[in-house]
Amino acid sequence: MTDYRQHPGVVAHWRDALLQPLPEAQEARDTIWFAVPLEPDVEQTWEGLRGRLEADGTATVLGVPAYLYDLNFGDRVSVMRSAENALVATGVEHDALNFTFRVQLNFEEPNTSQLLAAELAENGCLIDFISPQFFAISCDEAQAQEVADRLFALEHDGVLHYETGRTQQLG
Repeated sequence: MTDYRQHPGVVAHWRDALLQPLPEAQEARDTIWFAVPLEPDVEQTWEGLRGRLEADGTATVLGVPAYLYDLNFGDRVSVMRSAENALVATGVEHDALNFTFRVQLNFEEPNTSQLLAAELAENGCLIDFISPQFFAISCDEAQAQEVADRLFALEHDGVLHYETGRTQQLG
């Protein structure tokens, strides 16, 4: 059995004092499918991210990965069409130098995820909600350490668990 996980929403940014859909992500009509690396005794999982097919045949990722590592918002990927006509990523062609973090809140308290997401977005991050308690964050290299420090402090306080999606060094 195969597990397909397509993001339910659109990447949001901070605009006019609110979290609002990012226009380029909202306008993206394609879904790019990425095979999540297999683990022993686990079914194949695919993550579907919004994307934009480019004139050169590559595609730009316009979602923030929730399950993949070393793929980030804005990266350009090579793609092919599957037998079902779906866009399937075959490799990263250009690293946009963004960083991904994933946040899982440890308890269900109304508005907690919205407040934290708004705080991070107000500071320039992009937010991709997977569920009310689970969301992915994209930020540029200049913000990455500040975001990591904030999430580390909140994890230390027992508010959430987080991880980074970037395992490889830049450059």
